[in-house]
Amino acid sequence: MIDPVMCSRTDFGLGVVILTVSGPLTTPEHIASLQHSLALVPRGFSLIIEMDEMTTLSTAGLRGLRALAGSATAEGVRLIIVSESLDVRANLILSDLDCLAPVLHNLSQACQIVAAAA
Repeated sequence: MIDPVMCSRTDFGLGVVILTVSGPLTTPEHIASLQHSLALVPRGFSLIIEMDEMTTLSTAGLRGLRALAGSATAEGVRLIIVSESLDVRANLILSDLDCLAPVLHNLSQACQIVAAAA
């Protein structure tokens, strides 16, 4: 099975960590990697997960993203999920993930929200 590639970058000016996910997000191990990345977000920073290059999102992946959103809220981290794919956004919204974290069309929208909150 192919594992996802997760690349992160930090914008200290905006106070945000942007995590780009490429490939599948389907197994508990993939979700554990996301949970680990949450622990690396500096205090007071937001986390944006960019899913434009994600290829597969399973039911387990959706459950894991919901758990991640709950963990982020509990830790005081603002989580925003971004995907230009209408299908991905629809799956995220149909699983009610948008009730826990904003689900947006592109990275510039997410950065505007983070900048306004800073």
